[in-house]
Amino acid sequence: MIKARRVDAHRVCMLAAVASSTVFLTSYLYYHARVGHVVYHGPARPAYLLLLLTHTVLAAAVVPLLIPVLRHAVGGRFEDHKRWAKRLLPIWLYVSVTGVVVYAMLYHL
Repeated sequence: MIKARRVDAHRVCMLAAVASSTVFLTSYLYYHARVGHVVYHGPARPAYLLLLLTHTVLAAAVVPLLIPVLRHAVGGRFEDHKRWAKRLLPIWLYVSVTGVVVYAMLYHL
C-alpha cells in the first residue's frame, strides 16, 4: 500500500514537472520570438557565455532523452525507465539550475 502511494506520488510529481517544463519552454520560445536576442554586457562575460553554452546544449538534449523515459514509464517497463531516468536527472537538474543563473546574470547583474 505504501509503495503504491509512493509510485502514485512520483507519477504526479513527474507529470507536473514535465508539464511545468513544457509551459516554461513554450513561453520562453514565444518570448524570444517576440523580443529577439538579448546580449549580456556584464563583467563576467566569458563565464556567462560558457554557462550559456553548456546550458543550451544540455537543454536541447533533455527532450530526446525525456521521450524514452516517459515511454518506458507509460509502458510499465520500470527497469528501463529507471535506467534512462538516472541519465536524465542530472542533466535536467543542471539545466534547471543554470537556467536560473543565466537569467539572474542577464537581467539582474
